[in-house]
Amino acid sequence: MTLKHESFLQQPLFWLLLICAVNFFAFLGGHTLWDVDEPNNAVCASEMWLDGNWWVPMFNGDYRFDKPILIYWLMIPLNALFGVNEWTARLPSAMAMTSLVVVVWFMSRRLITAAGFHVRKIEHEIIPLMAAGFFATALHISVIARAAVPDPLLMLSLGFTLPALLIVYLEQKQNPAAGMPKLLIAAYVAIGLGILAKGPVAGLMPLLIMASFLTLMNDWKNWHLFRPFKGVAVALLVAAPWYLAVGVLTDGVWLEGFIFRHNIERFTDPLQGHKGFPGLYVFTVLLGWFPWSGLLAAMIAFGTWRIEALRRDPVRLFMLCWIGVYILFFSIARTQLPNYVLPLFPAAAMLMAFGWAETSDKLRKRARLWLAWGALAIALALVVGGGVALEKMWPGEGYYTLALLPVVLASGWWLVNKRGELWVPLAAAMLFSILLLTGWSLPNIEHHKVSKTLAAKADAAGFDGESLATFQYFQPSLLYYHGGRLPVLASVDEVGAWLTRGRGVVMTQQALELLPQEIMPYLVVHARLYGMYARRWLLLVSLEPVVEGEEIPWRK
Repeated sequence: MTLKHESFLQQPLFWLLLICAVNFFAFLGGHTLWDVDEPNNAVCASEMWLDGNWWVPMFNGDYRFDKPILIYWLMIPLNALFGVNEWTARLPSAMAMTSLVVVVWFMSRRLITAAGFHVRKIEHEIIPLMAAGFFATALHISVIARAAVPDPLLMLSLGFTLPALLIVYLEQKQNPAAGMPKLLIAAYVAIGLGILAKGPVAGLMPLLIMASFLTLMNDWKNWHLFRPFKGVAVALLVAAPWYLAVGVLTDGVWLEGFIFRHNIERFTDPLQGHKGFPGLYVFTVLLGWFPWSGLLAAMIAFGTWRIEALRRDPVRLFMLCWIGVYILFFSIARTQLPNYVLPLFPAAAMLMAFGWAETSDKLRKRARLWLAWGALAIALALVVGGGVALEKMWPGEGYYTLALLPVVLASGWWLVNKRGELWVPLAAAMLFSILLLTGWSLPNIEHHKVSKTLAAKADAAGFDGESLATFQYFQPSLLYYHGGRLPVLASVDEVGAWLTRGRGVVMTQQALELLPQEIMPYLVVHARLYGMYARRWLLLVSLEPVVEGEEIPWRK
């Protein structure tokens, strides 16, 4: 295997960190938070910080059961140091994804030695660089690295844990150590941190993946290499203190809401309408792996599937188990979301890099075509199809999908010339596209997200964090940008009681029809904006002050 651009191999971490700087950090705080997940997490962190609370996740004055503590522990110090803003909310994700790129590179290097790959020195450098480079430039990775969500923390946890377990298995099988290897201890510490980031799934998925791997390897006799009992103790030592503390502080209410509703019930019932469809995760993985989707499909298809051959290639078998278990498990779950399978992306990256190293020249030619045609087809679909959809939604703005045009040009150019490798031109095109998306497309559609504007209008009208509420409408981003508390009024009577105390309400225009007609002469509309998420007009209203002794005729 050769690589024309050998200068990339001299300082691989420099180039990988440069990619991360562009893909994950450029314009990181350049646009407002996306509802609902980003402001949900950011509000919780800022609310905990302002209350001096480091233990119980809170949102709008109530318990937040959705996620454990780790994301908030990372956001709170950043809020204290740099203020509450979009950049500090997203920074933990960007840092976690950068760390994971380095982990993929490092683990790939270790696996080459642990698995006994006999490769030339240049290939020893190329395989880790390819794996980490594919991962760092995939579309869904760039998106999740810029989102104020805990998924990157789980990805980092499992992205370290699972390759580490495979390395321990391969190394200890040949030369068993008397004590517990340091890498294995670190893997269980990472599981503990993953449990603090997303919950029991961080412990369950490694168990299922390792069980499937040992079963297909027909090697359960070596289960003891993982020191599971000691490992469980290490993971619990990391995670259990906080879970015990939050259980005591909330009399078990938080644990009940988190474990039963946001874990068990998510698996058994579709929450919030997230039902999914058959093949959802195959589709979202291939789309999320853009522009490398075609190469992933090629490496899965062209590599061996015979169990005897897979047992002689434990790296491929392990990565297939990792990918397959994740897709199968979350396809069975009733609540389905694309982000659920993001932790399999490191496996896809390593499967592709190691698969490429083992593939014959004849199959490599076919794989290059799959890569180029896949990148071109998906890029065209996103540019044209996305542009048509954007134009239909917001006339005159469909051209912002042209940010992906560099990928169209790079893949099309290679298909015409078919000279050299496509890796560097395609990766460079993807970097340029991410810069265009984050520095041009997103800022120019920012005006459709109205929460920050509504919050500013409320502030200008004199409604502070204790004097604004909503009726038949709620977006976490409005709470984030306005601050304080944002009560959701449940009835017209509650609206009347709130408004007659000189306070403001954000409601839909349709909800205005529910108010008594007698109060309309007294109604003041401070702002009227079209809500992108609500897809209807939103009003910021209050009642005008009356002279002393006069009453507003609010019908009971």
